[in-house]
Amino acid sequence: MKIIKHGKMALIRNPKAIISERGRTIRWQFEMFHGVKKLDKAIDLLPEEDREEFRNFTRTENSYSRGNMFITKSPKIMNEYFEYIFNWLTKCEGIFGFNLEGYGQIRIYTFLAERFLPFWFKKYTKSIEWPVIYHDINKDEKINKKQ
Repeated sequence: MKIIKHGKMALIRNPKAIISERGRTIRWQFEMFHGVKKLDKAIDLLPEEDREEFRNFTRTENSYSRGNMFITKSPKIMNEYFEYIFNWLTKCEGIFGFNLEGYGQIRIYTFLAERFLPFWFKKYTKSIEWPVIYHDINKDEKINKKQ
């Protein structure tokens, strides 16, 4: 349903993404679920020194920071990131507002921050990315733990 509602234009603009993972960029994924041109409108509000670089990042990269997770030992880095991101998101409020409906719209500020986080850390810090690993206890292990 989300694809029909928001993703039609994203599919028309980039039909290869259905067949090839190369077309499944951060931008394409965002537009599929949150609407076309919304990411570009938000990017236009970034400081000039990051605007086109982040726009290119969203069109070439396919990995983002789901959940906005990062670890740093430096309160300075954390404060710089939060100051930057909240200044940008405050500007975005002028475009998107708060009268938003539907999951993809209500959480648009979180979704924007998830896409921006890896860009900012790669550009402004010496960072490394670690994969997130999920482990689910299978049914037998659950039964054995109960005994």
